[in-house]
Amino acid sequence: MSLRTRLILAFLLLSVVPLSAVTLYSYTTSVRAFERAVEREATQSATDIGRRMAMVTDDVGRRMEGLFEASADDPGPNPNPDEVRAKLGPMLGDAAALVERVEFEPMSPPLPADISGAAAKVPPPRPPGPPQPPDPRRPPIVVDVGAILEQTRKEIEANGVMTPEARADMEKTIRDSVHAAIARKEAMKAAAAAMAAASVPPLSVKMEGREIAIPVRRHGRELGRARAHLNLDRTLGAILTLTRSDQGEIPFAIDRRGALYTPDPAQKATLESLRVGKLAAADKPQRVGDWVVVTRTEESGLTFGIARPLGESLREIRRASVRNLSLGLLVIGLAIVGIVPISHRMTERLRALTAGVRQLAAGDFRTRVPVRSPDEFGELARAFNQMAQDLERHQAIAVEQERLHRELELSRQIQTEMLPRAPLRFGASEIRGISFPAREVGGDFFNYFELPGQRLGLLVGDVSGKGVSAALLMANVQATLRARLPLQTDLASLTDLLDREIDATTPGGVFVTLFLAILDERHELHYVNAGHNPQYVLRPDGRVERLSSTGLPIGLFSGHGYREQRVALAPGDLLFFYTDGLVEAENAEGEQFGAERVEAILLEEHARGIDAVLGRIERDVAAFRGSVEALDDATLMALRV
Repeated sequence: MSLRTRLILAFLLLSVVPLSAVTLYSYTTSVRAFERAVEREATQSATDIGRRMAMVTDDVGRRMEGLFEASADDPGPNPNPDEVRAKLGPMLGDAAALVERVEFEPMSPPLPADISGAAAKVPPPRPPGPPQPPDPRRPPIVVDVGAILEQTRKEIEANGVMTPEARADMEKTIRDSVHAAIARKEAMKAAAAAMAAASVPPLSVKMEGREIAIPVRRHGRELGRARAHLNLDRTLGAILTLTRSDQGEIPFAIDRRGALYTPDPAQKATLESLRVGKLAAADKPQRVGDWVVVTRTEESGLTFGIARPLGESLREIRRASVRNLSLGLLVIGLAIVGIVPISHRMTERLRALTAGVRQLAAGDFRTRVPVRSPDEFGELARAFNQMAQDLERHQAIAVEQERLHRELELSRQIQTEMLPRAPLRFGASEIRGISFPAREVGGDFFNYFELPGQRLGLLVGDVSGKGVSAALLMANVQATLRARLPLQTDLASLTDLLDREIDATTPGGVFVTLFLAILDERHELHYVNAGHNPQYVLRPDGRVERLSSTGLPIGLFSGHGYREQRVALAPGDLLFFYTDGLVEAENAEGEQFGAERVEAILLEEHARGIDAVLGRIERDVAAFRGSVEALDDATLMALRV
């Protein structure tokens, strides 16, 4: 997959997916918040319906109390039903249309009368106790209000007065009566508070199903129990019409028998499809499709509820979410339109860099890429061009270094060829040497060769510095000595002559330390030590003799002369020659190998022969130095008599 495609896909994933998730989350939270608000409003509406029903029943109860208390003033054995019927209309007033039947069931005999015919003195009030059983001597009073209203309606219709307009006015009157009862109940709140402050017992109105029951008292004494059978169709129809329906709410009520009441019969089918009868048992807000149904069951057994539609509001929320999503996608689309050419330019520049890298990897160090912008891609192109230029220069340097390396390798081979490669047996003596240059070529040298007259020439030297210059001077010194030793036996004069020549033909600061010796046929060693390290003679009895310096290094301070020394050797003696690179070898802690370690090894190994001595010293120095690079050339040479 190309970078351009990945950039576009990454942009889509980082924009479209989060936008869709945010839109979905916003829609979900909005719907849930809307549902909670609707549930709260519907719950409040259902509570208001129950409160209005309580106001209506309380108003009817108080009217009935006044009706039967007035009838109870009759001193006869039982209130006169005709008088009750005559007072029914004025006492019930506009609430009469909500009542189907009124009953009064006396509980105790009437108060006794004095000789003047007046009522006896009323005893003081007593707290109400449990209801008394009905008095069989006083039959109950039953007034069929519904029959009276039906008779009145028939008379009106017979007289031709009941027109559709009159019937509508009657229905309006019924609703107005309910509204008036609710208004009166609201106005009586202050009075109820005053009665509670005066310790006046409140009216006990109990409603069960369609029946309202109240105790009738007079001067604190219970006279009987009054019951009113309500017309629930009219009562609930009037109460439910007070519920607002600006959002399409459908108020409803359900009685104990499961009958459903609603102000608009056309909405009954909708409520039945929502199965509000089963939802009423849960008595909590529930979601049914695009509707929220809230129910509240009262103590009377009536269940009041509100069914509110959510469809249009949810559709509006969905439309808003879709609009927001569409607007976001439009913005993303516009961004993609801008990103495509940008990504194209980016990938084109990357392709140009990639092509340049391939050419560079193929060895074309003259490759350059165009710099088209001052941004990061331009910086990358400039860095690439600088890298290509540096690589071209480094390649040229590497080629030159490779050429020099080959020349140095050739020089090392030539230098190696100049040194003895095999041990030399001279009479009863044996000699061998090795050299370890710190670089490809070095300034250390050693040599041993036969001279006329049964003599043996020995050379060990160290040119100051390292590398090619030291190797050239070493070759010059060695060639000069090898050419002159057979012709001149005075070592001091020969060394002094060499000192003057080196001083005259080399730059200042260049010098050579040299140990020059001749071993004759009598095993007597003639030597000159020109500033070189002390060399060793190990006797068979373990004594160590040091052949110290007899003059300054060659070429350092010319003209001071040299002394020739002699030492007699006997069978079993071992001569050990070396350069300072051996004793100055350092380990990782900066500690030098030192002459003490060299002497200890010589004392341990001299009896085993020159190969054992040279091998032991080589191994111990390598182990001592470890991974530390050698800082100076090291040369070893041993002679055993």
